[in-house]
Amino acid sequence: MIGLKRGKVQLKQYNPKWEELFKYESRLISSAISNLLVDIQHIGSTAIPNIVAKPIIDIAGAINSLENIDKIIVPLYGIGYTYRGEQGIPGRHLFVKGGEGYRTHHFHIMQKDHYEWKKHILFREYMREHPQEAKQYSELKQKLFIKYGNDREKYTDSKSDFIENIIEKAKQKYQSYSL
Repeated sequence: MIGLKRGKVQLKQYNPKWEELFKYESRLISSAISNLLVDIQHIGSTAIPNIVAKPIIDIAGAINSLENIDKIIVPLYGIGYTYRGEQGIPGRHLFVKGGEGYRTHHFHIMQKDHYEWKKHILFREYMREHPQEAKQYSELKQKLFIKYGNDREKYTDSKSDFIENIIEKAKQKYQSYSL
């Protein structure tokens, strides 16, 4: 149901069990770092009903301060997560679950006021409320998979204009949720 080799692109039809897997994992994460965790959210395409998604559960976690990042590495390792650092996005730290051949979860840690946090939440909420645009996104992903199925970086980069357009729409709609 979930799992993907690192660097590969694969798309699966939406599965409502992904929400259950997120809930289970969020409880596990919360039990490991509850004293530092401010919020935890299901993000990415597996959090948007009726669209195709890479079969990896994306989770965003907000902690009270990035000064505490070192305090969560060992507890998260204890529940199967490997720390990958900022991965090119300052202030956002990535933890992954599953080996190189079968990655199942991405856990993105940041402070709640970080742009990436707000961006992920805005995108998810907008797509959930606008199924026609979610369908367009799903169709785009399928076209890009055909074109760049063996190049994860190109596949991801080719979605960015669509994503940024949706985020701009979401910022206008949810003005109280400023970036």
